[in-house]
Amino acid sequence: MNQPVIEFSNFSFTYHNADSESLAGIDFIIRKGEFILLTGHSGCGKTTLTRCINGLIPDFFEGDLSGECRVCGMDIAEHETGEFSPLVGSVFQDPRSQFFTLHVKTEIPFPSENLGTPMDKMQEQYEKAVDVLQIQGLLGKSIFDLSSGEKQKVAIASIYMVGVGIYVLDEPSANLDSEGTEQLRQVLKSLKEQGNTIIISEHKLYYLNGLTDRVLIMKDGKIDKEMEGRVFDRQTAEWFTRHGLRKSDLALITPKSYHPIKGDVSIQIKNLSFGYPGKPLLWHDVTFSAHGGEIIGIIGKNGAGKSTLIRTLMGLEKPKTGKISINGSYSGKQQRRKKSFYVMQDVDYQLFAPNVLEEMLMGTKKTEAEKEQAICKLEHLGLGKFLKRHPTALSGGQKQRLSIALAEMNRFPLLYLDEPTSGLDAENMKIVQTEIKKLAEGGACVFVITHDYEFAAELFSSLLLLQEDGTIQYLSPDKYKPENLAQYFQISF
Repeated sequence: MNQPVIEFSNFSFTYHNADSESLAGIDFIIRKGEFILLTGHSGCGKTTLTRCINGLIPDFFEGDLSGECRVCGMDIAEHETGEFSPLVGSVFQDPRSQFFTLHVKTEIPFPSENLGTPMDKMQEQYEKAVDVLQIQGLLGKSIFDLSSGEKQKVAIASIYMVGVGIYVLDEPSANLDSEGTEQLRQVLKSLKEQGNTIIISEHKLYYLNGLTDRVLIMKDGKIDKEMEGRVFDRQTAEWFTRHGLRKSDLALITPKSYHPIKGDVSIQIKNLSFGYPGKPLLWHDVTFSAHGGEIIGIIGKNGAGKSTLIRTLMGLEKPKTGKISINGSYSGKQQRRKKSFYVMQDVDYQLFAPNVLEEMLMGTKKTEAEKEQAICKLEHLGLGKFLKRHPTALSGGQKQRLSIALAEMNRFPLLYLDEPTSGLDAENMKIVQTEIKKLAEGGACVFVITHDYEFAAELFSSLLLLQEDGTIQYLSPDKYKPENLAQYFQISF
């Protein structure tokens, strides 16, 4: 049996200024070459556990710890983060946060250069990383021209080149389309076959089916259940629902349509096209109309122009050609902005207040009735205990739920959501689905960008499908067929 490389012994950790322990009494070992999945509800302690393994706790994220956590024999309480760098590589949900250079060719060797690797050895490692991960086609690209899936590949290549034996990944599929997710699966499969130790924290489970050796289900900072990967993958749809987890097999999901009640607001798009200066049109000849009460899905590959489309519809980007009308009358950029609410993919960019409650009350008169309304909405979305917490201190999933609460609080007739389920577990995904439907039932016309098949399966009334040739196919409520959703997402079971 392979030797242990990671050992937790009665380990607990509390972040400074936190109200409760993030990890409590953790006891388990990970052996060399194991593929471990960490899953559980948002805020259950998964990310904190990964921060212990890669040495970010307690050196970077400070707090109080007890017990022991040893990585390759080193106690994390006695060693600095840099001492773990040659042994443990981390890939974050947004790899942009770990990039330091502007081009793929310089980014991949950067960590090795930082560790002082001799030039001849570095060249050998570089060629091996490019070959094993099959990224020859990316070498001439700028970091800014990469899709989300390609960025994940470059991040993995940079730590592969260092020669680490342990890979720690925190929700790496959150922003990936189906193609990028499949690419990630193949990279992980290759790393596993080479005998590397892999620890991955995830809510989306289907792409890991057949890869995991053990699954640790966390709850309230503790390991609630431990299962063999093959046993976990064979569980029923009801079992996953009962435990608040996403499905490990998308074939367990039966898509359904949302049937809208037509509201007062309407938006009409005619012959719309968009392109950045000096570049070909991103999409063109877009014509459709939508009404209040509808939930319009927007799907397509990373880089197809989905976010640009909704930014154009709401008046944040100027189209090359075309006309946008609201309720039958031409509507300029400023008019559309006044009627639109935008939930960004990276919610941090739109959080400004010193605490969660103040965030909810921004733009209101802050009356007692509005305050009570805000608290009620936050409690319903499981955020009631965070009223005084700084918004940026919330977990990714908690920020997403806060953004939905803000949309409900503001009640705009046109609502645009860009990947609203990044970092959400199954229960919170269902809550967000329900809240979006409530907004539509209240008369809002809702546009939702998503790569999340499980989320989309019971949500859309119609669909905008961005295609590779720059056209956008509109499937109206009478033409949208939920049974074809997997085909639209380019997912095969």
